[in-house]
Amino acid sequence: MRVNSVLVTLLLLLVTLTPVILLEDVPQTDVESEFSQDVRSSNERAITYSVSPADGWTTGGEEITITGTGFLDMAYKNVTSDGEAYTWTTTTASYVTSSGWDPSIGVDSNGTVHIVYSNTDSDDFWHSSYDGSTWTHSKIRNCASCSNADLVIDSNDNVHIAYYHSISGTGYLLYSMYDGTSWTNNWSRSSVENDQISIALDANDRPHISYSRDGYICNAAMLSYHDGSSWTTVTLDDTTTYIGCDSSIAIDSNGFVHVAYRHHSNMDMLIASNISGSWQRYTVDNGNGVGYHSAMAVDSNDELHLVYASNAAGNTAYFADGTSGSAWAVSNQGNSRNTFSMYIDQFDIVHISEYNGNSNLGYSMVAPGGSRQSMTVDSIGNVGYESDIFVDDDNMVHIAYYDSSNKRLKYANRSTGMYLSQEITVQFGSYGSVTGTVVNDTTIHVTTPVAGAVAEQVDLKLFGDQGATLDLGIAFQYVSPDDIDMDGVLNVNDDCPNEIGTSTVDLIGCPDSDNDGYSNAGDAFPNNPTEWMDSDGDGVGDNTDIFPNDANETMDSDGDGVGNNGDAFPFDANETMDSDGDGVGDNTDVFPLNFFEYMDSDGDGAGDNADAFPFDANETMDSDGDGVGDNADAFPNDASETMDSDGDGIGDNADQYPLLDNFLDTDGDTFVDLQDAFPNDMTQWRDTDGDGYGDNPDGASPDLFVNVPSQWSDLDGDGYGDNWGNASWNQTRISMGIGEYVQGAVLADYCPEANGNSSASGFLGCVDDDGDGIPNMFEVEEVVEVDTDDDGVLDEDDMCPNSLPGVVVNSLGCEVSAEPEPQAQTQSDGFMSGDIAQTVGMGAILLAIFSLLQTNMVASLLPDTFRWVQVLRRNSKLSKEEENELTYLQSVVQAYFSNPEELNQELLDLKADLTARYTNNQIKDDTRVKLFRIIDELMKTNPDELEHIAHNDVYFGLSDALGTDERMALLNEKVAMDQTSSDPFEEEGMAVDTVPSDDVKGDVSEDGYEYLELPSGSGNWFIRNRVSGSWERWTQ
Repeated sequence: MRVNSVLVTLLLLLVTLTPVILLEDVPQTDVESEFSQDVRSSNERAITYSVSPADGWTTGGEEITITGTGFLDMAYKNVTSDGEAYTWTTTTASYVTSSGWDPSIGVDSNGTVHIVYSNTDSDDFWHSSYDGSTWTHSKIRNCASCSNADLVIDSNDNVHIAYYHSISGTGYLLYSMYDGTSWTNNWSRSSVENDQISIALDANDRPHISYSRDGYICNAAMLSYHDGSSWTTVTLDDTTTYIGCDSSIAIDSNGFVHVAYRHHSNMDMLIASNISGSWQRYTVDNGNGVGYHSAMAVDSNDELHLVYASNAAGNTAYFADGTSGSAWAVSNQGNSRNTFSMYIDQFDIVHISEYNGNSNLGYSMVAPGGSRQSMTVDSIGNVGYESDIFVDDDNMVHIAYYDSSNKRLKYANRSTGMYLSQEITVQFGSYGSVTGTVVNDTTIHVTTPVAGAVAEQVDLKLFGDQGATLDLGIAFQYVSPDDIDMDGVLNVNDDCPNEIGTSTVDLIGCPDSDNDGYSNAGDAFPNNPTEWMDSDGDGVGDNTDIFPNDANETMDSDGDGVGNNGDAFPFDANETMDSDGDGVGDNTDVFPLNFFEYMDSDGDGAGDNADAFPFDANETMDSDGDGVGDNADAFPNDASETMDSDGDGIGDNADQYPLLDNFLDTDGDTFVDLQDAFPNDMTQWRDTDGDGYGDNPDGASPDLFVNVPSQWSDLDGDGYGDNWGNASWNQTRISMGIGEYVQGAVLADYCPEANGNSSASGFLGCVDDDGDGIPNMFEVEEVVEVDTDDDGVLDEDDMCPNSLPGVVVNSLGCEVSAEPEPQAQTQSDGFMSGDIAQTVGMGAILLAIFSLLQTNMVASLLPDTFRWVQVLRRNSKLSKEEENELTYLQSVVQAYFSNPEELNQELLDLKADLTARYTNNQIKDDTRVKLFRIIDELMKTNPDELEHIAHNDVYFGLSDALGTDERMALLNEKVAMDQTSSDPFEEEGMAVDTVPSDDVKGDVSEDGYEYLELPSGSGNWFIRNRVSGSWERWTQ
């Protein structure tokens, strides 16, 4: 319990005035409602401290607030994780192609994210900002070539950037500033190398920029800075030709500048600093091949932290900690990591973004005294080769990076989960010290400790970090039970100061036997803790009396607001009256004034006692006593009928068709629906075979086969139905759009578009001119081969058809005048010698050629090839129509031979097309039949043979027969080919222009680029693209 300060004051006055009760040596003290005192420091500036509330019980445990100033400087500061598992959020900041190269990022005091970067296609320089919901993009300038940007934001939220700009082959360092509205180009310097640039601001927001002087790779370590009125440039290191590469800058709390850079000739990591008062150079790491892609930052203790990579295969990462001019602690952090960015937050936690694994954006953090924690931010595609990192005051990490796979600017963020707790020790005089929470620089919350048994003032003192102490000069008043009767109520507040009491309501501190808060003197029931008043004097306490102001009522058993004495139903909360005296309360009684009725179960207005259907709201009477109410009974006076489902006037019991109107004729064809197979079609009424088509030939959709359930249509009128039952016809017949597939169909017309008389099983209804039952299309024409002069050359090929018997003829059937000299014959000579050529025609010569080739493919092709050569040679002069169709057929085979399934479908479609065009008199029947035969053979051909056939003009009859000399030359080629290697390209040594796989590793040259000679010693060199990571051919 907290005691009012005024009462405390009265208590103390009482102590002074009544020495008989209190000890004589208790001093008189003026107690204020809030103790406060001015404390002056050495410079006489007054600081007022106060505590509220200024008093409390000696039992402690009360929270008080101390106000003043300077508490944050004294507080113990502890960096703590909130324990939450935060994940990275990654988004695309700009979808403009090739945007986002060399990004640099910062966050202003309003939480707005700023990113500057280059577009590698247009070389423009861009600024993107993000307010937490929307990205805004604006161009800073058009560039011939802009890169290596670095960004920093000052205390006024102005954005400062430094970057490289190439103009007509000359490299410039440019510095620009953005004031929130527009960009101004403030300064530039020429003769600058296209290398890493770094910018930092001093305590006065003045820019300092590190960079490299123009030269091969790098030529000198340079620093330019603004002193408030003008720019100054310092050459930090030009001791050798190749020095100053990959610089990074940091400024400590004393304003000293530190610039890290690479000594490329020695491959060392160096730092230049003015910490000694003048510029000096220091070695951080003299390991071989180090100092690439450096990033540096300084913590609150002015310790420098540096990260960099080696140029060795695998890009080993190194972390270094130290100060300029002292020893550095260097640690190897593993391979496959480079292009770093570093930021140190308010808690001195070091944050690093990096490109690792040759494709991922990585992140690591290390708190003071802790171990490094690493994780992958983004691994989708090739991301993070160029990145920049920033941590805002809300401990949110922001990373801008380049997506090399999609050529876009990306942005990632994640909370660190760290927060700062600040505490201070508060001493309460001799009663010890407790830990308070420093809310801010002016406020402390603390809980009072337990004190002694008597009232006492104690001085408050603060003890803080690094031994800081502060006497606040204020006191806290502990209040004890300083009362005569020791009942815990101060004498000044006690209505019964000489009696121990606990009453708190009508009197304070008086006897209260039942402890209900009312003194015994004011309690109508002093021994009943639940009662203290009886307003209506009926002897029942107000708390129990439901009607405390009605002496006639005390109880309401059913809680309906009507006392039991006046309630007709004292135990039924729903009823209080029974007007008709039928024992049913008025609220329940549907007929409260009718003694004979009280219920209406179906709510139809008729009481249940008089209602023939008490549970059916639609019925009250049953005139014919058949159990069906008059309202629902179609025949209310006929006990034998109740329903007329079809509304025909005949009761369902007597109606043979109770659900159909016996007299209904829907289509008006004089056949009632009960007898009409097609009740909605006035042109049809009977379906003998039950196939759904009417028997009336003059009606709609007539059945031309009234006794055949599988047929009903005959498009060509030849007596054979259009439907078919052979599933193998589906592919061709469905595309024709005539008839449909009916399992088990009979009288199926094989030629539904032609009125035919063929009767061969499975081929009904096709044209059969000779009446032999076989369709014309399947008639085989007998070919009679005639050789009148018996010289071995058929008359159709014989240029001299009347040669004399016994003479020697050539392949044209003409007499040969001279005999060649006898020679030893090879197999090819035997086949192509005069003896054979005199007695066989072209087919035999081709047979000889194929026998020499002796390959499985040719052997399998031989019968079909000669069959179709023979078919085509029977009509050696192709018509224009045949030539066109055969040419198209060959093109189809050439297009689809690699996919036999698609080829067969195309051939089926072609057959359907040929039939349609023949039907429309667009092509001749001979052409169609000829093409059908070739198509059928092609569909049966082994898929392995199709490629050979597709490019063989002879197969399609599109090439003239070869002469004897040409055939001999062809034969010799085949024989020669057969005697050589089966791979005609094995010995040619063809040069192949092959680009190496990205996984192949090369050698890194001193210029920092990776090269590869493939094959080794060939003089073919490749260079790895740093952006894409792929190999490209290199030429000098």
